Amino acid sequence: MKFLKRSARHRPKISLILLDWSVRESFHLLHYLGRQDVPRDAFEILVVEYYSRVSQAIRKFEDQVDTWLLLEMPEDCYYHKHVMYNAGIVLAHGEICVICDSDAMVKPGFIRAIVEAFEKDPRVVLHLDQFRNNRRDFYPFNFPSFEAVEGEGCINNAGGKTAGILDRKDPIHSRNYGACMCARRSDLIGIGGADEHVDFVGHICGPYDMTFRLVNHGRKELWHPTEFMYHTWHPGQAGVDNYLGPHDGRHLSTTSLAALSSRRVRPLLENPAIRRLRERPDTAADALLDQVIRPEGPSDWRREKLEGGLVVRRTDEADLHVGFHRGYTIYRHGGVFSAGLSINESQGHNGPDGRSGILEAPTLEGIRSRIEAQEFLATAAIALFTRAFAFAWLAVGHVVRRAQRGLLEQGAAGSGTRASLRQFAGRIRYRLTQFAVQGRVLAEALLHLVPNLKHARRLVSETGDVSLVKVLVDSRRAEIYLRLLRALGTIPRVKLERVDDSAQFGRILNDVAAGAPGTRLVISRDLYARYYPDAFPMRDLLGLVVL
Repeated sequence: MKFLKRSARHRPKISLILLDWSVRESFHLLHYLGRQDVPRDAFEILVVEYYSRVSQAIRKFEDQVDTWLLLEMPEDCYYHKHVMYNAGIVLAHGEICVICDSDAMVKPGFIRAIVEAFEKDPRVVLHLDQFRNNRRDFYPFNFPSFEAVEGEGCINNAGGKTAGILDRKDPIHSRNYGACMCARRSDLIGIGGADEHVDFVGHICGPYDMTFRLVNHGRKELWHPTEFMYHTWHPGQAGVDNYLGPHDGRHLSTTSLAALSSRRVRPLLENPAIRRLRERPDTAADALLDQVIRPEGPSDWRREKLEGGLVVRRTDEADLHVGFHRGYTIYRHGGVFSAGLSINESQGHNGPDGRSGILEAPTLEGIRSRIEAQEFLATAAIALFTRAFAFAWLAVGHVVRRAQRGLLEQGAAGSGTRASLRQFAGRIRYRLTQFAVQGRVLAEALLHLVPNLKHARRLVSETGDVSLVKVLVDSRRAEIYLRLLRALGTIPRVKLERVDDSAQFGRILNDVAAGAPGTRLVISRDLYARYYPDAFPMRDLLGLVVL
């Protein structure tokens, strides 16, 4: 670890944490931060480089940088953004930490907008969305105007706001959670900082994991309605050829989504320096420097290990939710893994008889095997049906979408030359890979519902009337799948309803809250992820069950 600069600003309001892992071609955000309409002492800028490169792109704006740290990780070690987040949090002097893109544009009121949001409500976690422009003539970055970035080539301008801000159907995928995330430093330390679990090594990562856990901690997620960042195209912006941890097929971490729906607050693997700050808040940063990088990290995150499938999945030996499997919720507490049906979520990992759940095993693989052994033949048949349904749905949907866009004939016609055939084959391989990921994630989500809905009567134990159980799902595919299983008698005759937007979801919640005697709402995890800002405050009030 090596400092090129250390901040001399002792009481800034904001600490901006900017990252590099020897890849950034431009740090033009620093140019725009030098033109803010607040005093320069109101904020500090920290740059954390994962490896040892002294970036010439930063040298151009070095006068704007307050702290410049090289973590000096080995070159054969894969980058881990969450380690860099934690290093920035440890070194930050500001009350508010801002994690944002280094190669984006911001207007002069950027810092002021963040400060004012926290002055209105200090218990928020604030995000700013990002206008994105794909014009190639802005690369290398040539300081276009904000109007130009919002104009021709902008892929998400919806009348002066980003399409994600206006999205009421699937905001979790349409908003850019990684563009700019702001939270109080004390809150970030309170939840254990960024999660250093191996699932977040490489491209599938981001500050949204902390956002989800902050929401679970009682903070309110807020998206600024009028302040945005601006991003122009550059090569590799989508994370080409990077190592990918588990994700939902659209590059959103399924580990983070599991944390959200399970209401987990602590990380699976807490940074030692952050833990020390959480337990002893007055500890000086200099006393923590030797704990910022965990000793086993450089070994666990080696490229050869990760790309060879030799992943070491360490978690803290604390009471933690560590995942879902085939309808069960899995916890780790001490050296034991336990699992129970998710429909019994109110029991947590401690059942009413004091034992740790229904199933126990010393390893995560062991507990998964025990889950799969339950009702083996019936489960295997449903699993086969579910996988076939998931892949068929995705394949048919892809063909229909291409036919609607007139691309089927175009794809065949454009495959005459050898080069075109290679490109066509490459697209096919990419699409099959995407199908494999999306199909697996979809099948797992659907399979999680079935064993729990078999026990839906537990939710209405006084009457046993399963018609009082209403299951809300997020898509037509989930609705059709459950209707098929209901018709086959695999699950009881619960009510089913597909939710298409946040307004409909809010109406359903309000109707139940206003008086629907005995009704129990069951929400799929995918639906909960889409509308969790609305669902979270009602979860305990209505006794919502998230499966």
